[in-house]
Amino acid sequence: MLRRLRVVSWNVGRIYTPTSNNKLADSDIPRVAAVLHELDPDVVLLQEFVSTAQLAALTARLGGGYVGQMSTACRYDRHVAALARAELDPAFEDRVLEPTGRGLVSVTFSVGGAGRGSAHAIHLDAFRSTGRRSQAEAICALTDGRDEPVTVVGGDFNLDPDWAARVRDRLDPGTYALFTSRFRAPRPAGPTLMGLFRVDHLLARGPLVDEVRGHVSPHRRLPLGDHDPIVCDLTLRASLR
Repeated sequence: MLRRLRVVSWNVGRIYTPTSNNKLADSDIPRVAAVLHELDPDVVLLQEFVSTAQLAALTARLGGGYVGQMSTACRYDRHVAALARAELDPAFEDRVLEPTGRGLVSVTFSVGGAGRGSAHAIHLDAFRSTGRRSQAEAICALTDGRDEPVTVVGGDFNLDPDWAARVRDRLDPGTYALFTSRFRAPRPAGPTLMGLFRVDHLLARGPLVDEVRGHVSPHRRLPLGDHDPIVCDLTLRASLR
């Protein structure tokens, strides 16, 4: 029986400017692999990939201990990816969040005698609160229809709940509340986006989940990156209740 599960989420793109490529750069893959090796996760949820070749290069640098998949069905110009330890017998699902066309990758993995858990890599709309809301509703509908004993949703939500609660557009506080009505949300100890905002989140639920702890892993940003990774440590019960 798996008793502890560590999940890492990280936007590995570069600082956004209107004129530059702010997606994952090939030259940053060795650094991404080094950080993941240090953090030692069981499951990894990543954002801002460009190609499956980048994912193959990353898994190769991780020494073959992980299996991964990128969202190839996504109609956006950057993609989410999920990885899990090979020993957890991972399997992947690739979906599109309609009507926005954003991709979502789900990975299921063994939690021992209790069956299989799932984790879902997401990247919500950066510029439209209506897009974020639509994507959140689609993600909640997907996970509401599943009954795994452990379910994790994580990624770049492009949403800081505290900041959103103070601005005029009321959709965003409701969007975050939509998630927290279904998942437990450990608050990371600090912002994830350039020390300014907490836009990356890891949320968990399930009858096998006993304790959920989350934290930001500071000083891990890529040389031109703008996000620090976040870590969620789940303590799992010995058996289903």
